Amino acid sequence: MSLSELIDKDAIQQVYIRYCEIVDAKDFDRMDEVFQEDCVGDYTQALGPGVISPNRASLIASMHANLGPDSSCGATHHNVLNFRIAVDGDRATAKVHYYAVHRGRGRWDGALYSMWGQYADDLVRTPAGWRVARRVYTVALTEGPSEVVAGP
Repeated sequence: MSLSELIDKDAIQQVYIRYCEIVDAKDFDRMDEVFQEDCVGDYTQALGPGVISPNRASLIASMHANLGPDSSCGATHHNVLNFRIAVDGDRATAKVHYYAVHRGRGRWDGALYSMWGQYADDLVRTPAGWRVARRVYTVALTEGPSEVVAGP
């Protein structure tokens, strides 16, 4: 493996770490540091048929609705691990496991909703660094009431 490939793989790992930091800070409008403007998110496996986020703006709006200050979700803690990254020039693919814990508030005060799953992404190198162009989001396991992340 070349030094250049190692540098790219580290930079891509940092995209996932930054994603977790942004979500946990609830600073969703910074998702331009993670996703391309025209990114596509496929949430069909996790949320049902046809649940596709057609761009970064819709993804950010969904995060505000489901995890933001007007939602039933309080503090969160997202973790990423088991990075499997393949770089091919200015393109890359990645499969990354995640674990996320969400604390309820309001009606769901004190409840915990945990999720384990995988991000399967296509990434591209941009002038600003690596960004996710396409994400297939899957959930393997959950525990607790999903209503914690279901919006207001």
